[in-house]
Amino acid sequence: MIKALFTLLIAAAMLSSVSLLTVNVYAENANCSRDCEAPTLGVLDNGQRVVEKGLTINGRAFDVAHQIQTVTTTNVKTGGQVKATLIVHENNGISGIREVALSIADYKDDRNRNEIATIIYNQAFTGVQSVSLVDPEGILKDVSVKPTPIDQFTTSLEFSFVVAKPVDASAILIQTVDESRSSRTNVFLDAIAVTGKSMVEKPAEPARDVPAPLQQVKSGVKPQNVECRQGMELIFRTSNGAPACVYPFTAKVLKNLGLAN
Repeated sequence: MIKALFTLLIAAAMLSSVSLLTVNVYAENANCSRDCEAPTLGVLDNGQRVVEKGLTINGRAFDVAHQIQTVTTTNVKTGGQVKATLIVHENNGISGIREVALSIADYKDDRNRNEIATIIYNQAFTGVQSVSLVDPEGILKDVSVKPTPIDQFTTSLEFSFVVAKPVDASAILIQTVDESRSSRTNVFLDAIAVTGKSMVEKPAEPARDVPAPLQQVKSGVKPQNVECRQGMELIFRTSNGAPACVYPFTAKVLKNLGLAN
């Protein structure tokens, strides 16, 4: 009897650990105290699907099932319009969405990622909406974001843009943040490829080869003097004080979550 009870307790503990691991991997909601369910394009932290076809690129729709997934590549020509529509489920509806960012990126893993360009939709607590662009190489033009409420919990966000330079098959990264600063990131590998002649009138100056922050520190550079490449912001991890270079949008999210300063 005692042995059976002990076995049952171990099994329950293992299931609990697996459940917690799944939640922590899928949603970056550390330090949340109220609504810890981040906005989603597909499933909730418990695996329940609440959105069908959460991502559509130029008419091709995809179910969002995992944090990282490979999708069929959408091929476009330079100068052609790209429309990426996100169906975002948020517990508090459209008013609870604070930021949604769409990035075209060279992505291998979280340590080896390079956002080529990022479109950021922001909604202040007052309801004022704005769109900003982080695009060091000037590859995007005619950028816009159109939010449309679908129902009490679901909102359509249509990101529209023109790619002015060829881009090899690249990932699309989607990051969503709600009013409680709970955030979720989805990575769609090989989502877009752009071919054709560059439309950029004045080629951007080649970016200087800036070593990674930790490499700079190892070479004797003080952490506060670490240099980031253009368009990136220097932050320091609160866990160990290590410097890191991230996009301003990511820096803001990490600071709000108390993970960086």
